[in-house]
Amino acid sequence: MTRHPKKKENEKPAPNNPNTKDAPSETPQSNQTEGVKRKNPLDKLFWLRVGMGILAGSLTADLGYSMEEASRPFLGFGIMIILFIISYGIAKAMRIPIPSSDKKKLIMTGIGSYFFMFLFSWILVNTLIHPEVGLQIIR
Repeated sequence: MTRHPKKKENEKPAPNNPNTKDAPSETPQSNQTEGVKRKNPLDKLFWLRVGMGILAGSLTADLGYSMEEASRPFLGFGIMIILFIISYGIAKAMRIPIPSSDKKKLIMTGIGSYFFMFLFSWILVNTLIHPEVGLQIIR
C-alpha cells in the first residue's frame, strides 16, 4: 500500500485541477539508461573474484597432479586461500567507496561464487588435462 506524500500546511490543492489528484511531489525522474552507465564498483569486485576462482582452480589442477594424493587437497585449498587474500588486497587498492559500517562487504562480495568457481574449474581442468584417469577398468 502506498502512502501519499504529506502536504504542506499552507498549500491547498485546487478542487477541479486533475493534475493534483494522486500526483507525487516534484522529483526528477532518473533516466533508465543512467543506471546502465553507472557500474557498481562491487560488481567489478564480484567478477574479479569469479576470475580469481577460475585461476585458483586451474592452478591447483595443474600443479596438484604431480604431487602425492594425500597432499593435493592441502595444496588446493592453500592456493584458494592465498588467491582470495590477494583479491582482498586488490579490493582494498580499488578504494571502493562504502560506508565504514559495511566494511564486511569487501570480504563477503563474491565469496560464494569464488568458492564454487574454484571447485568447478579444479574438477574441469583436472578432467581435461588427465582424461586417462577416468578410463581405467574397475574390478
